[in-house]
Amino acid sequence: KAEELKAEKHLLSKLSYKPLTGKNDFDEVFNSADKKLNSKNFRALISSNRFEFKLGMILQKKHIRLAVHRNFLKRTIRSLSNDIFAATKQSLIIVSKRKILDFEKDILRSEIKTLLTNLSNK
Repeated sequence: KAEELKAEKHLLSKLSYKPLTGKNDFDEVFNSADKKLNSKNFRALISSNRFEFKLGMILQKKHIRLAVHRNFLKRTIRSLSNDIFAATKQSLIIVSKRKILDFEKDILRSEIKTLLTNLSNK
């Protein structure tokens, strides 16, 4: 158990973001979002915090059936948000808003990239 915690802390220290954990972290962003932006399949909310960049994702199984697809989206969101928001002191939540029927990686990646760049410029 102690080794698992040590490995998890090591992994988190390598990341340039911290994950949003627990209901309180998510509620704080939902209740006091500075910016909200929508795309065809996703909604993004961002709010300022005092610490560092934090990222949360809500990708529901009813919207994205296959775990492979959900994991792809998580990796893509982590990578793109890390590139754009790593130096900021903000909390970001990405939420899937509807069922994705045609899962095309290139189209979804460009949609997420556009959403995040518009959010950083807004």
